[in-house]
Amino acid sequence: MDPQVVTLEQRSAAGIEVRTSNGDEMDPLRARIPALWGRFFSEGLLEKIPGRTDGAVPMGIYSDYETDHTGPYTLMAGAEVCTASNAAELPELPEGMTSLTVPAGRYLKFLARGPMPQALVETWMTIWAYFGAESEHARAFTTDFELHRGPDEAEIYISIR
Repeated sequence: MDPQVVTLEQRSAAGIEVRTSNGDEMDPLRARIPALWGRFFSEGLLEKIPGRTDGAVPMGIYSDYETDHTGPYTLMAGAEVCTASNAAELPELPEGMTSLTVPAGRYLKFLARGPMPQALVETWMTIWAYFGAESEHARAFTTDFELHRGPDEAEIYISIR
């Protein structure tokens, strides 16, 4: 299925984060993402996020790109939260949690279906190939995110110019 262009409103999220790169994630000794998600689920952090939206699902939010998909970035494992205008207005977060604002804008929506995390890995490989080929869209490398809708389904939103 081809990705779908969507325009999204600003949203805020809270959770825990790590700084990593795709190069680090390819090396099991340096990979940080599995431990981040392991902690998120084992400590029940979704339920501990104050002010989360009704029906909030786990989100993986990629931000602070140093360059492009080859450079370092920050990944937050968290959930969407209700705020009047931005993440700075959140209730006090538990120690170790942080917040961020996902900017409004245009995104390409990709679907990952199947056993996780393999379906996510394969979809990210599709995303890299999509933007590596001649594409009518260019990645913005601002903020991208995943919505984990269930044990075998996720939506990945890639910010575009």
